[in-house]
Amino acid sequence: MADEGSSSTSHAPIAGPLASGTTPSLTLARSLNCDSNDLLSMPPFDLFVAQLSSDSTEARVDAMKKLSIVGDAMGTKETIEKLIPYLNETIAKTEDSDDDDEILLLLAGQLAELVPGLVPGYEAMPLIPTLERLCCIDETVVRDKAVETFNKIVPLLLPGGRYDEGMPFGLLRTTAQRLAGTEWFTAKVSAAGVLPTMYAFWNAHGPRGAASDEARREFRVLFKDLSEDDTPMVRRSAAKNLGRFVEAVAGLTQTADEMVSSGVAQPAIADENKRLVAYEVVPIFQALSADEQDSVRLLAVGCAGSVGCGLAREPGVTADVVLPVVRGGCADLSWRVRHNLSKVFATVTGSLGFVGPKHSARQTELFKLFAGLLQDNEAEVRAAAVENIARMAQLGGAELFQAHIAPLLPALADDLVMEVRSKLAQTLMDCCDPSICTALSDEIILQEFRPLLENFLNDEFAEVQLHILSKLSRVSHLLGQMDVVVSSILQMARAQNWRVRDAVGRLLPFLAEARGVSFFEDHLLEPWLKIMSDQVADVRAACIAGMPKLLSVCGSEWIMQEILPHYTRMYDESHSYLTRITVLRSFAALSEQDGENALNISDALMEQIVAIMLRGLADSVPNVRLIAARGLGLVTISGQCDSGVMNAKIVPALSELVTQEQDQDCRYQCQLALEAKV
Repeated sequence: MADEGSSSTSHAPIAGPLASGTTPSLTLARSLNCDSNDLLSMPPFDLFVAQLSSDSTEARVDAMKKLSIVGDAMGTKETIEKLIPYLNETIAKTEDSDDDDEILLLLAGQLAELVPGLVPGYEAMPLIPTLERLCCIDETVVRDKAVETFNKIVPLLLPGGRYDEGMPFGLLRTTAQRLAGTEWFTAKVSAAGVLPTMYAFWNAHGPRGAASDEARREFRVLFKDLSEDDTPMVRRSAAKNLGRFVEAVAGLTQTADEMVSSGVAQPAIADENKRLVAYEVVPIFQALSADEQDSVRLLAVGCAGSVGCGLAREPGVTADVVLPVVRGGCADLSWRVRHNLSKVFATVTGSLGFVGPKHSARQTELFKLFAGLLQDNEAEVRAAAVENIARMAQLGGAELFQAHIAPLLPALADDLVMEVRSKLAQTLMDCCDPSICTALSDEIILQEFRPLLENFLNDEFAEVQLHILSKLSRVSHLLGQMDVVVSSILQMARAQNWRVRDAVGRLLPFLAEARGVSFFEDHLLEPWLKIMSDQVADVRAACIAGMPKLLSVCGSEWIMQEILPHYTRMYDESHSYLTRITVLRSFAALSEQDGENALNISDALMEQIVAIMLRGLADSVPNVRLIAARGLGLVTISGQCDSGVMNAKIVPALSELVTQEQDQDCRYQCQLALEAKV
């Protein structure tokens, strides 16, 4: 061991796969019962064992953090034959010690890193017993991480497998039986988390026939027993994983939220699977939704969307099975149940299959229930419900939106709780996003949203303002009919919060598009130039990002006459290299395409862009020269520069700088610009 009085002892880095480029810490060396020179030559497995056997918590934690590195150093065969058995022994020694919970948590996470990179999925079966033991640990975070890793590894087990007959199916089945059959609740909690994955694995890879059907029947029985357990924590785990279990029994490969959000048609479900969901899983759903513990009910009602999709979204069935649970959840005395249902209400609505005039009465009922959640006494419930407005509008259409949701918006916009107003501002802009909602016409947006937008832009909290400003470009074509909104935006260009100024800067080119070039000259040019000179770099970057849009809206001639003279004066009069960088980046941004609009730069404008970039190449500050070289690279890539100018001015300047420039980064950018020409 190193002498405590020694301060000049140096160590060579650890060689091989464990090398980190640093010398072993003195603390680590002292924690191991070996000479420091021996430490450097230790095989990876021996070093890992020595660290994990140390009395130092720091050394043990460090060892477990490097488990995947140790495995890489040992190789697949030794990892399976030596490392995994040793880890099983370690768990047996430490599972009763509260001091080693951190070690076990790291182990549960590191095992996921081994598969499939180091240990192929078809050789990962030895990890299952290790994870089973971790699933029985008392500490909640350890169990949760073990279940997460278990669920990641199980789907990878079979592909390319070289197993004895009946494996890995026999091992997984007995693992489920042991976890669900213990007397202590911890293993049962984990069992509820892994059963859906096991069921899905059987669906995908299990042998066909009576034996496989019996295994799946046993999984359903085990899950049912867990849902009826006397311990609330076990029932809570069953309720938490009920949605995944329903989807597994139904044979679905996507979650309910993914199916409803994407708008894809309901995939076909085999009649036998629908029967199993209806007669075996639905009773579990109904029982958990009526549990005496609100912590169980809130998780169960949150799975209503999965149950609806598991029943193939057949309205006749979901109306009898799922809709009563939704009604009960909306009227539950526990606000936490209403809150959890509010978070997934749009998914639940889409999963019930109430589409078309034939089911208009039930659609109306759902919107009335949703309106009740929007008016809930608890702010958390209102805020969660508000987030679903855009998707509900898409599901129900403009008529139901105007009848049941629109009348509630003014009250929500004036809500005393800032979080509700903030979520409403965000969801209103989502209603204008074609990728989320296409049901509302421009007329409805102007009629229902314009007064709300005016209020939100004058809200006392910047977060509310930002939700509107950052997405107002979605309705840029309507800004010509929103005078008060535009006036508020102009006032906010001087806001104290830099994020607000940043959002305004990004919005100004869209205002120019909506209100016309003359409006920009009269009202927007001054705030644009102030934002361009802002003290905050991100705010200045907003103007830089808006240059392509401004060019596509106003044209090259207008840019040359109204914008570039101001920029050139700023460059000439600058006292800070940051100002010159901002001007150069703005000029360079003109060479970038604005979305799908074709890039069309006049020869005269390109000549000015090239001229300012060449000035930047001669600047005394390396950062400025670097930005200028990068800008010339963009000019080259744009293909808008005349070949004569390119060969006569740009290439010679860049070539000269490559040979004479002392700054390495500047030379690199010049080289990139030259290569872009090729």
